[in-house]
Amino acid sequence: MSKSTLVTFLLDRSGSMGQIWDETIGGFNVYLDTLKNEGKETGVKFTLLQFSTDGIARICVAEPIDTVKRLDKMNYQPGGGTPLIDAAFKTITAVEESLSKYDVTPKVIVCIQTDGQENSSTEHTWDELKRLISEKTENGWQFNFMGTGIDAYDQSAKMGISAHQTLSTGLAASEVKTSFRAAAAASMRFASGASPDTRYLMTERAASGDKHFHKHGVIGHTGPNSVTPSLSLDLTASGGSGVSRQTSKRATLADISL
Repeated sequence: MSKSTLVTFLLDRSGSMGQIWDETIGGFNVYLDTLKNEGKETGVKFTLLQFSTDGIARICVAEPIDTVKRLDKMNYQPGGGTPLIDAAFKTITAVEESLSKYDVTPKVIVCIQTDGQENSSTEHTWDELKRLISEKTENGWQFNFMGTGIDAYDQSAKMGISAHQTLSTGLAASEVKTSFRAAAAASMRFASGASPDTRYLMTERAASGDKHFHKHGVIGHTGPNSVTPSLSLDLTASGGSGVSRQTSKRATLADISL
């Protein structure tokens, strides 16, 4: 039996994302369309989580990619701070626990997006998160980090995510859309077996407005063949809460059950 692919996207919905609200919605929908167009043969199941100090919204969990709904201003409403460490740690732990429901363990991809710096975590540290990501990477998991309008490489290094799987994007709508498309394409190259990991191509970096990769030692590559080799968050059940900021604004990462 061939492996399916479980893609989990952790999307920042902190208040600062309101400055690129339309751009993010448009970019994410391009991401989703790319997965739908290219993921039909790879058995993609998709989970979308949104995070801020207002809580974590579980929009959909391990849903067949063809049935995942597009983002709009009803199901994506920015507000609150950026507890990046806690949200990422909790998400990875929940994905790990959810794998017990699969007869054949799927390929696992986790994509994390933010437009700012960690500023609100209280439960976990950079070192704890880095150890967890390193452990999962050794087990074949793939991690991508997208920093919109920031130099994302310092934060991804603290997480233990490779610079080759990190993308710093511009703020223009076209750059945001291209960056989301690139994240989906990288996932599909790995899912299909065309690439051994989910690193970005140089053409994707250029089109996404990434001006920071040179100083972080990212080596040029043009295609797949040039690549060198706390509290529980329940993702074991399908479906999502579709929680918006209005219904979860009193919740925190520590007291919300997903």
